[in-house]
Amino acid sequence: MATIIKLKRSTTASAVPTTSDLADGEVAVNIADQKIYIRNGGSIVELANASSVDFSSVGEDILPSTTETYNLGSSSKRWNELYLAGSTINLGGSTISSDGTGSITISGSGATLPVNSKVEISSGNEKKLALIDDNTGSTIRSVPFFSNAGGLSIVNAYLNFRATSTSTVASFTLANGSALAAQQEELFLF
Repeated sequence: MATIIKLKRSTTASAVPTTSDLADGEVAVNIADQKIYIRNGGSIVELANASSVDFSSVGEDILPSTTETYNLGSSSKRWNELYLAGSTINLGGSTISSDGTGSITISGSGATLPVNSKVEISSGNEKKLALIDDNTGSTIRSVPFFSNAGGLSIVNAYLNFRATSTSTVASFTLANGSALAAQQEELFLF
């Protein structure tokens, strides 16, 4: 006949044994929390729990037992890289989306975007797309240019207006590299 060993146990969620409940070296289990405890001298030590089980491959969703309570990693124990197949990360209700191309570098001095990235600039209720010059970080406003021959359905070229700062267009540069002076009456020279 087999010998049955019964551990002290609790079915009450969050119940932790005290030193008066266990003798030194005695083991207890909380069935509701799926945690195992042992008395080690004058303290109770949690030996294991269902969430600390070591696994190298997962075949299902990993969900916390309580919403907005647990972290993935910490400030002193960080995960190395994050690889995702999806195209969106949800951060507190806001999303970061990717089309899988390019790369963004973020540092304390700002964000570095891929060459010819489009940036949405908000001004009141109006939103506009602008490009950022990769060399200077200045805003480039790209305006479609239409000709009489192509009509309004075919863009012949885009005129790129570079700002002298990162937010406003204060002066224009001609294709030959010379600046268009503010006092000139002609806006476009051909």
